[in-house]
Amino acid sequence: MKNTRDHIEQAPYLNVEGLHRDLGKVIIVAPHPDDESLGCGGLIAYLTAQNEEVYVLFLTNGDASHPNSTKFSPEDLGKLRKSEAINACKILGVKEENLIFLDAGDGKLAEKFKNHDSVINELKELFQQKEPDTIFAPWRRDHHIDHVAAYSLVDKAAEKMAITIAEYPVWLWKKGEPADWPAEDEVLAFRLQIDSVKEIKKAAILAHISQTTNLIDDDPEGFILTEDLMQPFIGNYEYFFFPAESKPAVSETYFEKLYANNDDPWDFETSSYEQEKYHKTIASVSVKSFENALEIGCSNGVFTKLLAPKCKNLLAVDLSQEALKSAIKRCASFSQCKFMHWDISNGLPGSNYDAIFFSEVGYYFDLNSLGKIFNDITNSLQPGGMLVMVHWTAYVRSYPLTGQQVHDNFRKNYSNRFKLLNSERAELYILEVWEKTEK
Repeated sequence: MKNTRDHIEQAPYLNVEGLHRDLGKVIIVAPHPDDESLGCGGLIAYLTAQNEEVYVLFLTNGDASHPNSTKFSPEDLGKLRKSEAINACKILGVKEENLIFLDAGDGKLAEKFKNHDSVINELKELFQQKEPDTIFAPWRRDHHIDHVAAYSLVDKAAEKMAITIAEYPVWLWKKGEPADWPAEDEVLAFRLQIDSVKEIKKAAILAHISQTTNLIDDDPEGFILTEDLMQPFIGNYEYFFFPAESKPAVSETYFEKLYANNDDPWDFETSSYEQEKYHKTIASVSVKSFENALEIGCSNGVFTKLLAPKCKNLLAVDLSQEALKSAIKRCASFSQCKFMHWDISNGLPGSNYDAIFFSEVGYYFDLNSLGKIFNDITNSLQPGGMLVMVHWTAYVRSYPLTGQQVHDNFRKNYSNRFKLLNSERAELYILEVWEKTEK
């Protein structure tokens, strides 16, 4: 099954404010000058504004875009396009010393990959030297021979390195065939809202004058980025495909380190986003009170304190001893609250719950562990009991799964024993309330 254009265009959002944290050090790989601005201009502008280190790697100088021109030889055209790339990246905020030009030969990247050219070794050495966290390369089926080859070169060079390879579509929008679109579960699609940097991106695209104007007017077969071809790149969104493979589950040590340095590492207590989400979560449950509720992943107890008045008995568990200390102190006035240090991957404590709250926890597990947890949750709920799930849906490179994957997995594999009571999608989270049926 293929993802359609409509499916991709409704993908979850990336978190604009946290791009520098979620992506880390970034290398943008452009097969030709202008691909960086077309596919990633908004992303680059955001990252540089957040003082994140961004490198742009141009594999070719694009010197074959006007092969019949007598005014511009390939050598002259390559120099011109290189200068245009420098100007475009300056507009996007990238320092000139962070621009890398390999001059690998316009239209020859596929040949270099096929012949295991030294370009792969050159890329490997570059990645080892720069130590990027995330590399953005063209979509693997981007309907252009150099774009497809560019992905293959990057994928091969980064093999066995702890680097995330994200992909950006360029020619998929206008020239892609049905088979070129991502298959179901092949990648994780995200969209980035770029309205606030859209004009900067457009200026960077137009800085590639040889590709966007009739500057080279003696080659009727030469490439030009027409208004129609430019249309997918001047809207309010950019689209990116991240790896769909699940990473290993996050360990207890990860959380202990977080809480050792900060008893509220996600600003649960002060964040207006968190407070709004908490109150919507409470409001989503119509039941006035629960007899026996379980909160999985209570952290420092900020949400527990809001949930407690709705519960006659509430057991809150967490993997972090440090977080539990804060939670116990915060909820000391609620005698109905009990706290327990517990790893839910080994099963749930107790059973016969009429409500289980599973909030901002599922993406810390791999798919196998998550499946076991969902099975345990199902078995631990009374018929008619409620499962309340809330998860952040933006991409975080250190998490094994995304929030969307967590909810999709439950819906696909476990919802046959539940009825959906409430579903709400905000820009950066999804909230669902399920009621266990009598089955």
